[in-house]
Amino acid sequence: MLQMNRKQRWIGIFLVAVITFAAGCGEEEEEIVEETVGILEMETFLTNINDSSGERYAKLQLKLAVAPEEMAAEVTEDALLMAKLRDQVLTLISSKTFEQLSDPQGKETLRTEIQERLSPLVEGGELKEVLFAEFVVQ
Repeated sequence: MLQMNRKQRWIGIFLVAVITFAAGCGEEEEEIVEETVGILEMETFLTNINDSSGERYAKLQLKLAVAPEEMAAEVTEDALLMAKLRDQVLTLISSKTFEQLSDPQGKETLRTEIQERLSPLVEGGELKEVLFAEFVVQ
């Protein structure tokens, strides 16, 4: 009976080794390619926000992470595209209330909305992230 247990143990080890080897043979190694990202710095935005008194304003400095890296330079050099990007951001910021912009969740919502509006304009590249370098609401 002791012989059978050893034999069964060796068969079990052998089967585990074969299954492990067979499972590993079917997998292809994925090549990890790191995509370089360029930073597109936008001019400071200073605009009135949606406020009944008309006395509130927002001042924002945005940086856009764009891939591939070369795309940031291409976008910066295209005056019409930069004007379109600024227009989309200004229109969005000026539609927001003080309460929306002063709330942390509201800021994240704004970040998402900016990315959704600007992404289609960055043809041939990808807008990876919207970064707030400055964010003041009064």
